[in-house]
Amino acid sequence: MYSALNILGLPCFHSFSLYSRIPDCSMWSAALDAKFFNKGSKFTRKEWDQLLSDYAAVTDVPAACFAEDLVSAYPHAKVILMERDIDNWFTSFDTAVIKAVWNRTNLFIGSIDPWFVGPLKDLHLRWVRGWMHSHSEDEMRRKAKAHYRDHYALVRRITPEERLLEYKMGSGWEPLCDFLGKPIPDVDFPRVNETAALQEKISIIIQRGAFNFLKRILLIAGPLLLAGLWAVKYR
Repeated sequence: MYSALNILGLPCFHSFSLYSRIPDCSMWSAALDAKFFNKGSKFTRKEWDQLLSDYAAVTDVPAACFAEDLVSAYPHAKVILMERDIDNWFTSFDTAVIKAVWNRTNLFIGSIDPWFVGPLKDLHLRWVRGWMHSHSEDEMRRKAKAHYRDHYALVRRITPEERLLEYKMGSGWEPLCDFLGKPIPDVDFPRVNETAALQEKISIIIQRGAFNFLKRILLIAGPLLLAGLWAVKYR
């Protein structure tokens, strides 16, 4: 859906968007703190406009954590609810998200790279703990399906019927374009292996985080090493 909306000329926020906009992590974290941890003030339309000014649509986490807030803040916005077979969804979510969030290597790189991987790690742990009320990999896995059902029920409950499209995977362009008032594009509806795409992104991010750490170590250790060699040579 992220790819489809972009094709329709509606720039869409996805968690992938954060990888090129690390500074946005702090504002998303502030929104999560206010909503789930009683820290700071909950976002109003003013803050959402500031955070989402470059987008015409949102999908994925952490945006999904704010369904009530966004439906209320944007009373004329349309809502697309993408229903999936829950078992297929869980397999994808487990592989692409749960295992990635709690991967020890990812967590370690996040702890030693506070400039790039760290903000992403902290943000994802916030929505896991706040939105899914999970504090471990096993707990997140146990709660996932119930949380999925609760979220879909919430979206149906808070969205006026005329603003809601329940889109079935595989339905193609017609129901989506009709709902959004867009012409049907002259391209096939996109099919993306999200699990593979996310795993590739995470691999690149972790490599970059490790490189950032090593680069800073060399920047610090390099001059010290040269100074030590100079002292040995001329003592």
